[in-house]
Amino acid sequence: MMKLILSLTLIWALSSTAGALQCLSCQNDQCTNPPSLTCSSETMCVTASIQVSFVVTVPQIIKTCAPSSECPATGSQAFSFNAGVLQAVASLQCCDTDNCNTETLPFPLPQPNSLKCFTCDPLISQCNSSQLQCKGAEDRCFKVNVTIGDKTSLFSGCASANLCALGANLSSLPLLQGFGNISKPSCCETSLCNAVTTIASDAGCMSLLLGVLIFTLRFFEA
Repeated sequence: MMKLILSLTLIWALSSTAGALQCLSCQNDQCTNPPSLTCSSETMCVTASIQVSFVVTVPQIIKTCAPSSECPATGSQAFSFNAGVLQAVASLQCCDTDNCNTETLPFPLPQPNSLKCFTCDPLISQCNSSQLQCKGAEDRCFKVNVTIGDKTSLFSGCASANLCALGANLSSLPLLQGFGNISKPSCCETSLCNAVTTIASDAGCMSLLLGVLIFTLRFFEA
């Protein structure tokens, strides 16, 4: 009986591993000859070229397994986020066959579009005085709470519709990882539709931005 149980367990383990998706897995300089990773529950492979700007511009290349929330279908897509002091843009390509994420995408160069959105100025704790000219795939205005440690601040600006669609899963997206806990955003489609009534505290905003700067510089050094 014990031999039968062990045999069935081995067959199940082998069949489970055989059915799992394999994706190339690397980051930045490691992507010259990337190893293959066995995905767990992810159903897609992704290759992404990301640029995060906060005082300095940090380019990132990422290849890995991706959940359906980030890659709902195969093909290319662009993510874009602009909160004035903090900007992030990404080109992603999703695929669903073993080790299909071989391509390294060019970094996005978004051009201004017709949408304008309010943004928050952390130096004066005012969210309706500054306006942003949105770029590229940014076709929504947004406002969102970002928490790092015990500090929560309100951010607003321009975003692409697919970022809004991710809802409360924004923190898991590679281009926004490390920026704290991000709440479900409130998004709208017309210029200057994201006016806010809540005023963030100076200490909260500045502590948050300092945390983002430290993370960005550490990533750049790595």
